[in-house]
Amino acid sequence: MKRVSIPALCAVALLAVVLVPVLSAAPKPAGDKPRIAVLEFKNKADNQWWYHGGAAAAQDVFVTELVKSGKFRVVDREQLEAMMQEKHLTQSGDIDPKTAMKLGKILGVNYLLTGAVTEYGNTDVSGGGGGVSAGKRKFVAALNARLINASTGEVLWADEASQEETSVRVSVFGIGGGVDDNRMFDKVMKPCIQKLVASLKAADI
Repeated sequence: MKRVSIPALCAVALLAVVLVPVLSAAPKPAGDKPRIAVLEFKNKADNQWWYHGGAAAAQDVFVTELVKSGKFRVVDREQLEAMMQEKHLTQSGDIDPKTAMKLGKILGVNYLLTGAVTEYGNTDVSGGGGGVSAGKRKFVAALNARLINASTGEVLWADEASQEETSVRVSVFGIGGGVDDNRMFDKVMKPCIQKLVASLKAADI
């Protein structure tokens, strides 16, 4: 019988010590990632008078941020809408366990992400005198999200996030400037979504 030298055994053991952590830390193949569909977010924001696309835009950004997280395989929104239309299904309304299980089977997903925009708008405060005027505009956004097990209908994770941003405009005898941005989605809504995706990514699911 061929003998194995002690130095050779030590080299094999050392190689195993080095490779095992590396292999375990390697990213999982895409096929091992759970498949998720982001349903249309409901608009429950009473103050969303100046921009009515917040809920639809939130769905798009959620898809993008979930893909970037690397934790899920995400169904494209257009593909999701096409499949829903083909099956004569709607994304509106609250998702009960029975509906979640039906959608999960039709869409072939492990999880469904749903939620609502609960606040999205702005408030203005202005004042001044003697030819000087000043105005302050505060933009706010808030939303919640839930992750549903498509096999059982169970809510596995839920969280909410909010963000606000203030801009100021000052003028003297009608001349002046400042920030008065009506397109604040990236500054208030997107950070909320990023917070929620980070929370979901960190969750033990």
